[in-house]
Amino acid sequence: MKTKKLFTSLAAAVMLSAGLAGTGMAMGQPVHAAGTTQSSNTKTGTVSVKHRTVSATVNSDNPKLVVVAKDQTNTDQIDSNYTKGQTINVLWSTEAKQGDKTVTLYYIENRTINGKDSFVFIPSTDVTTSGNVPTESAFVEQANNDVKAIQDAYKRSLQYITVTPKSKKGAKIYYAYKKSKKSKKITFAASKKTIKYGKKYKSSMIVKNGKTRYVYIGKKRYVKQSALKIVSAKYAPLNLPDDLKNLIVEN
Repeated sequence: MKTKKLFTSLAAAVMLSAGLAGTGMAMGQPVHAAGTTQSSNTKTGTVSVKHRTVSATVNSDNPKLVVVAKDQTNTDQIDSNYTKGQTINVLWSTEAKQGDKTVTLYYIENRTINGKDSFVFIPSTDVTTSGNVPTESAFVEQANNDVKAIQDAYKRSLQYITVTPKSKKGAKIYYAYKKSKKSKKITFAASKKTIKYGKKYKSSMIVKNGKTRYVYIGKKRYVKQSALKIVSAKYAPLNLPDDLKNLIVEN
């Protein structure tokens, strides 16, 4: 099988999706991902987003799988051990040349084969899918859109976070002020005061000043976000359609 087009497509998918071939995408800011819950209860943890998959039914016993190691440009075949009628999930499709013919392959997973991290595909002719299988670029775009939509929903539903100092020395308190009444720029100045290690504070506001984020803990006091760890977060019920809710995994 000629594999240049296949391998190029796979490489593009990896570069575009940085981790999409794994188990899921972790959401970015921990403030938005910690303590996730679809009720009003407070919980701790982090969130990952599952990939959308297409269900496929295997047409015959033990169809061959196409394998491409990440550091190679040629393909190999392995036994699948699938049975006729078994249902598997596929994520995206690509095409490869086989002589004068074009073969469509469905991506299943990454797997370590002979000590090498490899992409595993099944030929489209060996399965019957329940719906259309997206191209890798469409898959990446959809996955990124899903993550953004879920992140935005958590941002909207976040009621407050509970934080505590990371260091046993506590965390320094900062105060915000303007150098003059006419000044529009806000400056954060460190004080000699600290908040104690082990004490917890609720916050519903994080302010970005330059490259630094400050967590407001009440009484005009701020603490650098980098000096704090999130203990929990409380969210209102998420306003998301079911297809997006079903992609959320609480770790």
